[in-house]
Amino acid sequence: MFALGEITPDDPAVELLRDSAPLEDADGNPCWPEPAPEERPKGRRKRNPAAEGAGHRFPGQASSKRPTRAEVEQRIAQLQFWLAQRLPSSDIRDQAALLWGMTSYCTLKKYLRVARARMVEELVEDRLVHQAEAIFSLQDVARRAADAEQFSAAVGAHRVLAEITGMLRAPVKPPTGT
Repeated sequence: MFALGEITPDDPAVELLRDSAPLEDADGNPCWPEPAPEERPKGRRKRNPAAEGAGHRFPGQASSKRPTRAEVEQRIAQLQFWLAQRLPSSDIRDQAALLWGMTSYCTLKKYLRVARARMVEELVEDRLVHQAEAIFSLQDVARRAADAEQFSAAVGAHRVLAEITGMLRAPVKPPTGT
């Protein structure tokens, strides 16, 4: 797994994903340079006849072009949405393969690392906004629980409110034992 402290905006993985297409036209579509002619020394080499011309790919695997910057940003935003929904990694992997043809789990981990780093960055920047939203929703939960005479849930919501606002620092129950 990764630690949240490892990711920085200057991370090489972030730059690799952001600058994925080497050249783009005015519409943002990738332009690929002409491949250089192969200059290999002539001589005896061992070759695999099944992989001849396949470029080290499996027989059913199609070659894919690198995505544009806009596509990379869209993929990262979609991954942030899936992470916020707390989808299991197997579902995320399946969806990435289905939508984007991403079969490499290593590539998906790079995208996930960037998506998580951006989520943490946004959370730190908008911490007060997130706290206010949590307080507002918890007040609503406490009011509805009290209206439905579910007093235990209402007390729990008020306890979490007190923790968020910093009014409750000590544990609710005293520690047992001496």
